[in-house]
Amino acid sequence: MVKAYNFLMKYGTLIAMGVSVIILILFFININSGMNAMGFDSNTNLIEHKDKINFFNTTLWIAIYMIFIAAIVWILFGLINLVLNPKGSLKFLISLAVVVILYFVFYSTATVEQSGRLGELLSDPIYHVDANVTKHISAGLKTMLSLFGLSILALIVSEVISFFK
Repeated sequence: MVKAYNFLMKYGTLIAMGVSVIILILFFININSGMNAMGFDSNTNLIEHKDKINFFNTTLWIAIYMIFIAAIVWILFGLINLVLNPKGSLKFLISLAVVVILYFVFYSTATVEQSGRLGELLSDPIYHVDANVTKHISAGLKTMLSLFGLSILALIVSEVISFFK
């Protein structure tokens, strides 16, 4: 485990940048070959032909798969660290519990708007947004803003404490 950590500390950024450059090159090759195959040039208004264009899909799926793989690896290494170092993971578990509790408090106190732009969105069947989804959105936004405020407060407090040391 330590060997892999040292390897990633030494070469991780280089590997990530290299993979990103390779995907970017594949993306542009895919776009260029797709536009050439469809007879488009750089002056073509692609909005008029958007129903026929599907050559972006390959690289978009590659990016989606990479995000999915990264999320799985992130969770896997987090669980491994949790098992190997349970005492060091106590802060993480407490923080996770606070975030989950905060989210559910905001979810249970969220109200559903029935008027205005949000009311129009709820009534429009195209978007499939119901009252439950709006409560989740509201809880997520309030949780994020609360955590942002707490991080700013922690930053200020830590700077004040370090100033007086």
